[in-house]
Amino acid sequence: MGFFQERNSLALKTTLQADALRELSENFDQHLKEQLAAQKNAWQAKEDAYHAEIQNLREEKEEVICRYEEEIASADISTAVKISGLLAELEQEKQEKQELLEKTAVRLDERSRMIESVMSRIGVDVKVGKKSTANSGGPFIAIDEKYSESLLNRSDKYIKTIRKMPLGYPMRGRITSGFGRRSDPINSRPAFHAGIDLKGRIGQNIKATADGIVTHSSYDKNGFGNFVILRHGNGYETVFGHMSKRLVKKGERIQRGQVVGLMGNTGRSTGPHLHYEVRYKGEPINPKKYLSVAKLSFTVPE
Repeated sequence: MGFFQERNSLALKTTLQADALRELSENFDQHLKEQLAAQKNAWQAKEDAYHAEIQNLREEKEEVICRYEEEIASADISTAVKISGLLAELEQEKQEKQELLEKTAVRLDERSRMIESVMSRIGVDVKVGKKSTANSGGPFIAIDEKYSESLLNRSDKYIKTIRKMPLGYPMRGRITSGFGRRSDPINSRPAFHAGIDLKGRIGQNIKATADGIVTHSSYDKNGFGNFVILRHGNGYETVFGHMSKRLVKKGERIQRGQVVGLMGNTGRSTGPHLHYEVRYKGEPINPKKYLSVAKLSFTVPE
């Protein structure tokens, strides 16, 4: 009886343990399924988030690409406009430069002809071209920089030459004694006058008629009194005599129009005047043609 009771008790326990084990197994499977489902949902959510992020990046990339393409297109248009503007400015500058060259060439040519006329008038052997369009023709050739440069060089050469030539009057005054033979004003004997005498007032400014260097600034009581001699180059010299005061020293460089002394009555003189003399290669020449240049009038186009 005890055995059967023990047996029944064990069978009951076995049944209870089997039920408990089956329930535990069912709960474990259910819990495992729930955990797997939850993990799967979490993984799916992450995957969806990744896909959404990738899509956002793609959209941002496409937006950036579109924006860059628009900026590049806009930059190309802007660059093209700038290049077009620069080309237009360059063409305008080129045209203005050509007009300036032509205008400058005309002025240089006119000035060269003007200087050639002066040099021809005083006896320098130069050919003066005449500007004429009658009975002429041929292909048009625009003035270029090389031609303008040649005109400029010619003009500069003429200007350097003419600045060393004694042109015009050294002072305002009336000629009281000309160049050449005359009766000496002191002893009335026939004599040769190597220059001209210009009457003026004591203290009047006496100016250089060309650029040069002072070779003499001295006093000669039996001759020119206070006198100055300038050497101008190209064989020219000028002499200023009978001054009351000398304002330059030997070796000093002088420019045309600079005051070299003051009118006076020193040395062998009968009254206030300037003895003005022009020498060429050491010999006195008649200053008349050099003085007459001051009366010439030229109009140079601007």
